[in-house]
Amino acid sequence: MDIVYFILLLLLFFIVIAILAVSVVFIYFTVSCGFMHSSPPVPSCGKVKKSMMEDAASYLAEKKGLVVMDLGSGWGSLLLPLAKKFPEHIFIGIEYGFIPYVVSCWRARKLKNLRFKKENFFESDISNADMIFLFLLTSTMEKLSKKCIAEIKPSAIAYANRFPIQGIKPTKKVSFGSDYETYYIYEF
Repeated sequence: MDIVYFILLLLLFFIVIAILAVSVVFIYFTVSCGFMHSSPPVPSCGKVKKSMMEDAASYLAEKKGLVVMDLGSGWGSLLLPLAKKFPEHIFIGIEYGFIPYVVSCWRARKLKNLRFKKENFFESDISNADMIFLFLLTSTMEKLSKKCIAEIKPSAIAYANRFPIQGIKPTKKVSFGSDYETYYIYEF
């Protein structure tokens, strides 16, 4: 009978831990969206991510010593595989959210060519970036377009996932059937 109580207590413990974890995530997303006026970190995924990563990898394979930035890097899911595959390039993730920033730093701890900065990308210097990734909401992309036009150097390339950079005509639009499954390539 003691083993049954032990198993029930253990099960109860794991249920409480799961409820606490879900609560922390819920509170984080609520606070980041509602009070900090930023979008939650949503990773790129599916066909769009795969195609965009393949395209970026082809470009990176032809070059040496590029600076690659991800504005709003979230959990680091775009930069981590590229930094592992291309140690000759420098990768910088800019993330404002504390939890995704910490998680990204921990995930990148063994990579010398990848670092994350906890800062507002509107205040970041992006003028030395050779490649930029953007997966931001339409309202953020509208505000960011002026910065892109003013600061991105002429030889740079940008990948915008789902939401285009306002006021700049993309060089290429890659779509898999819907706006949700679309990304844009910009050559400056």
